[in-house]
Amino acid sequence: MNFSIVIPLYNKSYSIKRCIDSVLSQTHKKFEIIVVNDGSSDDSLSVVENSYPIEINKKLIKIIDQNNQGVSIARNNGIAASQSNYICFLDADDEWEPSFLEKMAALIIDFPNADTYSLAHMVKKEGIGLIKPKHGLTDGYRGYVKDFFKASSRGSVVKSSKVCVKKQALLIFGGFPEGVVAGEDLYVWIRLALNGKVACDMSFSVIVHQEEDQSRYSRKNSVPYPFTFLSKNKYVKKNKSLNKYLFVIFYKHFLSSLSNFKLKEASFRLYYYLRMYL
Repeated sequence: MNFSIVIPLYNKSYSIKRCIDSVLSQTHKKFEIIVVNDGSSDDSLSVVENSYPIEINKKLIKIIDQNNQGVSIARNNGIAASQSNYICFLDADDEWEPSFLEKMAALIIDFPNADTYSLAHMVKKEGIGLIKPKHGLTDGYRGYVKDFFKASSRGSVVKSSKVCVKKQALLIFGGFPEGVVAGEDLYVWIRLALNGKVACDMSFSVIVHQEEDQSRYSRKNSVPYPFTFLSKNKYVKKNKSLNKYLFVIFYKHFLSSLSNFKLKEASFRLYYYLRMYL
């Protein structure tokens, strides 16, 4: 089974080698790496070019260099350049355990009717170490997810660095929403789950790093995109699990705004949340 791994890159010179090394160390060797440099202003691109000349020459690593256009366009351009029907996404500051692709391939073989596949992750915070986050499924669960939105209301089921999706399932609705800088990934997981099945293997195979850098401050849109999309398109159906999941997303973002005394931002989020149901 072949995989295309799309890595959007923006000002991650300090972590991109760690990220790519974790892919090259996989026990499952049938893959290509597509690094999409989204106009980095640091030396991220040169780190990749200087560290992997052999892999680049063999086209094991493909590089797309574009002006800064945002993570959605970066991912979509990576998808467009991919050769496989199975697309994995990996953020440039995260890493995989060596068995990630092996476990993913086995999950796809055993549960072929899904469009979305996901493994479990740990979080590594600066100065703290590894932390086990709250997941929406029990440890060791493996199989189709009966109710994706209900499970996601309890904790993480799908996240960009631990997911694999069928390319055609993404292309049905156009992939990641371009021009969006907040909640673009949540929108994609929602659309995939509404259109098809999700299968998970809740064994820990991903390390998500939480580090402060300037790229985190570039997300100026404070309203998660699912709210603006659903409010404009009236896509919300009589789906109690989806509604609960949307409320959890809203509640977390709303409290974050209030705790930081951003009252205008909080009211903006409340407005778009209510618009979905008006």
